[in-house]
Amino acid sequence: MRVQAFTFAALLFTYLTFSSSPASASVALEKLVQHSNIHQVKISPTGSHLAVSRTIKGERVLLILSMSSLEVTGSLKFRGDEEVGNFYWANDERVVTEVITKSASLEEPLNYGSLYAINADGSRGKNIFGYAAGELQTGSHIKKAESTYAHATVIDPLQDDKNEILVSTYPWARDWETLGDVYRLNIYTGVRRHVVGLPQVGGRAYTDGRGELLFANGTTREYKYELFSKADKGWSKVSHPFLQNATPAGFDHEEQLVYLVADQPEDTEALITWNAKKQTIEKVFQSETSDISKLILHPKTQKPIGVYLNPDYPEVNFFDEGDGFAAFYRGLKKAFDGFHIDFTSFTRNGNKGVMRVSGDRLPGDYFLVNLESKKVDFLLSSAEWLNPEELNPMQAKSFESSDGLRISTYLTFPKGGEKKLPMIVIPHGGPHARDYWGYDQDAQILSQNGYLVLQVNFRGSTGFGNLFLEAGKNEWGGNIQRDISEAVNWTIREEYADPQRICIYGASFGGYSALMNPIRYPELYQCAVGYAGVYDLALLYKEGDVRRRDRGIAYLSETVGQDQKDMQENSPIYHTEKLQLPLFIVHGEQDERAPISHALALLERLNGQGRSVKTLIAKNEGHGFYSAENNLQLYTQLLTFFDQHIGIGAMDE
Repeated sequence: MRVQAFTFAALLFTYLTFSSSPASASVALEKLVQHSNIHQVKISPTGSHLAVSRTIKGERVLLILSMSSLEVTGSLKFRGDEEVGNFYWANDERVVTEVITKSASLEEPLNYGSLYAINADGSRGKNIFGYAAGELQTGSHIKKAESTYAHATVIDPLQDDKNEILVSTYPWARDWETLGDVYRLNIYTGVRRHVVGLPQVGGRAYTDGRGELLFANGTTREYKYELFSKADKGWSKVSHPFLQNATPAGFDHEEQLVYLVADQPEDTEALITWNAKKQTIEKVFQSETSDISKLILHPKTQKPIGVYLNPDYPEVNFFDEGDGFAAFYRGLKKAFDGFHIDFTSFTRNGNKGVMRVSGDRLPGDYFLVNLESKKVDFLLSSAEWLNPEELNPMQAKSFESSDGLRISTYLTFPKGGEKKLPMIVIPHGGPHARDYWGYDQDAQILSQNGYLVLQVNFRGSTGFGNLFLEAGKNEWGGNIQRDISEAVNWTIREEYADPQRICIYGASFGGYSALMNPIRYPELYQCAVGYAGVYDLALLYKEGDVRRRDRGIAYLSETVGQDQKDMQENSPIYHTEKLQLPLFIVHGEQDERAPISHALALLERLNGQGRSVKTLIAKNEGHGFYSAENNLQLYTQLLTFFDQHIGIGAMDE
C-alpha cells in the first residue's frame, strides 16, 4: 500500500501541477472495463482504525486496518454468493455492514437488507439482522436473535449506547403493501426490541442523530409522497405545505432546529429549518438552477453548514462558516483544483476525516485529513491502474431548447481535436435520473477510441427543479426526444460533430431513446444501439418488476400514461419500418426491469421485415451487464460496430 504525506502547502503545489498536466496516451480497453476495487473507506470514531470495502479476486470484502501501522487487524469475507456492502462504525470497535448477494440469475449484487457485525480485530462476527440471523432456542428465557424477512436501514448508530443501533425496516413483499418497523438492534447478539411501527410503505424513519425519532415518510398507492412527525402514540401526518413534501436531512442541537430539503412545486429544492417549539419555518438556502445533492455537516457537531449542488460542474455553497471548517474546505478545494472533494467520515471529536477526491478523470482517491495540523496523507486509490493524465476531460455545456428550457449537456472529446468529430449520443436511463460531471466509463471508452461523446440532461431529468422534472412526464416519445435531437443539432451547429458520422447508444430508457430518436429524426443518425431497452410501453404494465406493486402502476400512469393509442404511437416496436439504419440490440436474459421479451419481440418484428440486426444476449446478466468479462465482450463488439459505420472502418469503405 503506497502512503504519501503532504503538508497543506506541498499538497497545493502537487495537485495543481498534477491537474494541469497534458494527457497524451491511450488506455487499453481491458483497464477501462474493470470495476473500481475500493468502494468505501471510513475512519473509526476514535481514529484508531480504518474500515475499507475492497474487491479481492472478484469479491467485495471488508478490511480493517490499524491507523498506526496501516496493517490489517481484522477482515470479513462471506462464503458463497454473499459480499460486503455499505458499512457503518456502530461504536469504537465494531463495524456493521450490509450483506449483498450475487444471484446466479443476476450478476450485479443485490441488497436483501441483512446486517452483519464484526469487531476491529476480526472477532465476534455475527449475522445480526435478516433471514440468516435466527438462533435456535429451546427451554431458555434468554431472548435470542430471530430470522427476519425484511430489509433494514441503519438510521442512527446511537453513540451513547455501545450495544445497540436503531434500524428502520420494510418487509419483503412483492406488492410492497406491508408496513415496516423501527427496532433497537443489539450489534453483538442480534436481539431486537420493537420501538414503533411505520405509518406508510416504501419509506423510513428519521432521528435527530441522538436516538430521538422525529419523522417518517413513505408513498401512497397513488405514488404520492407523505411525511409524518412523531407523536406521543405513533405518528401524525404532516399537513404544513412547506413540510409535507420535505425530507429530513439534519439537526442543530444547540438551536433545536430540524433541517429538511423541501420540494417546491415549480421551483428548485430549498433547504429549510423547522422549529417545532415555535412552529416556525425559515428558508436557509435555495439555488436558482439546481436541486440540492447533499448536505455538508460540521465535523464535530454534525450541524448542516453547506450544500453540494450539480448544476453543470459540482458546486459547494456554505451558509455557515462552521468555526473555520468552510475556510479549510475551500483551501482543500483549491489544492485539488479540477476535482470534487467530499468527506466519507470523521472521528467523533472532528479532528480527523477521510476525504474522497474524484473527477472526470479520477474514479476516486482517498486521503486522511488532519483538521488540526492541516496534514493530508494519501491512503488508497479506487482504480490505481488508471492514470488521470491518460484520460479525457468532460466539459459541461448548455443550450436553450426551442421552447425556452435550459438543457445541460456533457461533452467528452477524444484527444487531438474538437471539430467535426464522429459522435456517439448517450441518452441516460430513467428517464427521471440524470448525468453528472465525473468519471463515466462509457464516455472514457468511446472517447479513448476517437469518438466525441454527448450526454444530455433532457427535460424530465432530476436535479434541475420540479418544473423541469414535470416537463418530461408523458413525454417519453415526444419532447424528451426533441431535446435529444436539438442537442445533436446544437453540436453540429457548433461544429463539434460531423453530421455524417453520428450514432446513438443508450441503456434502459436510454435504450428506448436510442431507437425512438432515429424513428423521430432519421436524418441525424448512421447507426443505433439499444441496450437493456424498453421497446413496447404497454409491456411495462404486463411484465417486469415495476408493475408488481400499486405504486409502480401509479408511476407508470403518471410518466407513461395508459392510453393504448398513445403508447403504441410512442413505442419503437410499432415503428420498425422507420429504423432504416444499422442496429445493435444488447440485453440480459435475466433482466427484471426491462424483460428480455422487449428485445425478443423487437427482433422478431425486424427479422420479419427482412432486417439483419446485430445482437448480444447474455444469459447471466440483468438490467445492464456487470461482469468484467461480459463488459469486455460488449465494448469490443460495440467499438467494432461504431468503427464500421462512423469510424475508421467506415472511412476506409
